[in-house]
Amino acid sequence: MESLKITTQRLQKYFGRIITATMLLTMIISTEFAHSQSAYKVAPGSNIKVSGTSNLHDWIMVSNTFVSGGSFKVKDGQLLDINSLLFVLPVNTLKSKDKLMDTRAYKALKEEKFTKITFKLTQATVVPSQNIIKTIGQLTIGDVTNKISIQSSYVLNADESITCKGNKSIKMSDYNIKAPSFMMGALKTGDVVNIDFLLKLKN
Repeated sequence: MESLKITTQRLQKYFGRIITATMLLTMIISTEFAHSQSAYKVAPGSNIKVSGTSNLHDWIMVSNTFVSGGSFKVKDGQLLDINSLLFVLPVNTLKSKDKLMDTRAYKALKEEKFTKITFKLTQATVVPSQNIIKTIGQLTIGDVTNKISIQSSYVLNADESITCKGNKSIKMSDYNIKAPSFMMGALKTGDVVNIDFLLKLKN
C-alpha cells in the first residue's frame, strides 16, 4: 500500500508538471500571436468609387467617408497575413454630381431601411512576392448577403501603413436591387456596377 501511495504521488507530480508546462506554452504562444498581429484602421485619402452605365451616359458615385479596419501581421518589412477585416460604408455617403441620381440610387438600395453596405472577411491569402492580397468574404447590400472574392494589390509603406487598391464587378440583381431609371424610364441604368477602392490603412 505504501509503494502504491508513493507511485500515485509521483504520477500526480508528473502530470502536474505536464499541465503547468502546457499552460505556460499556451500563454507564450498566445502572447507571441498577439504581438505579431497589429490592429489597422482606415486613414484619410481612402475612397470608394461605384460606377456603371446607362443607355444615355455612364455614371459615377464616390465616397470618402466609411469605416474599415482589421488585424494584419507585418514582420521584417513584409505583410504576411490578414487575420480579420471589416468594411462598413454608409449608403448616403455615396455621392454623384447629380442629386437626383443620388436620390434614386438611395431608393434602389433601400437606404431608409438598410443604411449600410458591409464586407466581412472570411479568408485571406497574401502573396508577398507579387504584392497581392486574395480575399473571400461576405458582402451585404440591403437584405442580401453573398459570398464574393476580391483581389487587390498592396504596398507596405516605410511607416508600415498599407495601401490597397483593387476593383470588383457585381450585379445589382444579385442583391435584389432594381436598377434605377430616370425621366419616366427614358434613362435606364445597367445591371452591372464596378466598385473601385483605394484603402489606406494605419496601425
